[in-house]
Amino acid sequence: MNSAYRPVAVPALYCPFPFRTSPVTDQIDQGGAEWMERFALAAAGRRLEYFRRAHVGRFVGWGVPDGLPGPLQIATNYCNWLFAFDDAVCDERLGGASPGGLAIYLTRMARMLETPSVPMLRDDRWAMSLLDIRRELASHATPAQVYRWVDQVQDYFTGLVWEAAIRESGRTASVNDYIMMWQKSSATLSALAFIEVAGGYVLTAEEVHEPRVHALQDIAAALVGWCNDIVSYNKEAFRAQHFGFPGIQNLVPVLAHELGCTLDDAARRAVAMHDAAMYRMAGLSEQVRRDAGPALGRYVDGLCAWVRGSLGWHLTTERYADPNNPDDPVARRVAMPTVVTSPTAPIDTAPLRIPAVAWWWDC
Repeated sequence: MNSAYRPVAVPALYCPFPFRTSPVTDQIDQGGAEWMERFALAAAGRRLEYFRRAHVGRFVGWGVPDGLPGPLQIATNYCNWLFAFDDAVCDERLGGASPGGLAIYLTRMARMLETPSVPMLRDDRWAMSLLDIRRELASHATPAQVYRWVDQVQDYFTGLVWEAAIRESGRTASVNDYIMMWQKSSATLSALAFIEVAGGYVLTAEEVHEPRVHALQDIAAALVGWCNDIVSYNKEAFRAQHFGFPGIQNLVPVLAHELGCTLDDAARRAVAMHDAAMYRMAGLSEQVRRDAGPALGRYVDGLCAWVRGSLGWHLTTERYADPNNPDDPVARRVAMPTVVTSPTAPIDTAPLRIPAVAWWWDC
């Protein structure tokens, strides 16, 4: 793949949910950049400007349009942390991060989140900035909400180690394994935790763990992750070839390898999977709303809003449209797909024949 990069054409992505935006989107976007600068998560100059042009605050402001400003700022800081950490420690580290080294480092970081008062990793900018997020979250969320987020961050750490192990092995994961891994290593579930906190309500344990709600969370995480892969493939493949970064982990080449098809066909298959999952989420969310209480109804609406806002951000952010290094003087662009509110092709409503996600249709 690194020696024969050719961009793939991506069809339009289907999403029936309406697009909305928070009135504090620009404010939290600016605040996120200032927070990154405070913790030195991006070097000054062009690297910091690269992150500013990503406008991660839009990812949050478009995803949680009715959220309270304080939690939205914390969510923006966290998403900025995720993207910066992913670039610096995982995906764009020459040679890739070793699974053994990551496992030790992330286990310490996980323990720090569980026991924030215990001195640990105090000289590490990534740990200290993540601890700042955890402390700020605790000032807006209930203890149960904080520890649900901590659990989901720890799941994200597990996914990073899994991803590093696959990369080190030099093999391509199966589609089923890749999807299971990506549900964790995308960190989407930990980001979705901010919907409830920013909304200012608290779900009961029974509501959180109701099977249909669990399925909606899982579908939302998959939709965000699959959209990310579909949109980012051209950038990632270009950078792997031209700048020597590790071979990419992405749904498009994983599908191409398993199905024995071209990358263009694999991209079309990834879009078909995305649209089928979107259709299932729309139907299941309507079903849950019919007998949901006020808080759960808001949460279901919040999941749908996050999926739509994430889609809009992925298709417009410079993070994926610009494949250059921050200080590269050469101007290059990556073509983006569009969003349609009605499917451009018939959607196969049968369960996806992938064990990791087929259960979505059992609820």
